[in-house]
Amino acid sequence: MFLRHDPQPDVTTVYLPGLCLGEVRSARDCVACLLRDEDPDIRDTATLLTSELAANALIHGDVRNAACPKSGRLAHIRPFHITVEILTREICVLVCGKGSRNARVRPKPQHTWNETGHGLAWVEAMSTAWGTHGDRISRTVWFILDRASAPVVG
Repeated sequence: MFLRHDPQPDVTTVYLPGLCLGEVRSARDCVACLLRDEDPDIRDTATLLTSELAANALIHGDVRNAACPKSGRLAHIRPFHITVEILTREICVLVCGKGSRNARVRPKPQHTWNETGHGLAWVEAMSTAWGTHGDRISRTVWFILDRASAPVVG
């Protein structure tokens, strides 16, 4: 059996300097703009999941990053980039940032009283597929959404 590939996938990569938490909004806005012609449910799901992964890229790692409450400026600079692939049947979003010693990234067991820590659980629940790969140098977390139908956000 042969797999058919898109002859001309639409691929865009956006690089962000990793200086402040406001870059999560920049990442989300870029994805929303790139997917402006998609079904609103797909666009909203992609932007929500991108926000979660961008925040993770800025905050988590071997040393948890902190931000100034007033300016949002991060204690540690963590450059990252987002790649959006718009294919015939699906959309793939990849967020690549600093690596870590932790070889595996997975959703944490959830407790309803936790205010944080739900991001990867949302990615797992709302995407068609997701995964991660990386090492001490870089880490990529990705998700796929089917273009035919997207999970309902909210």
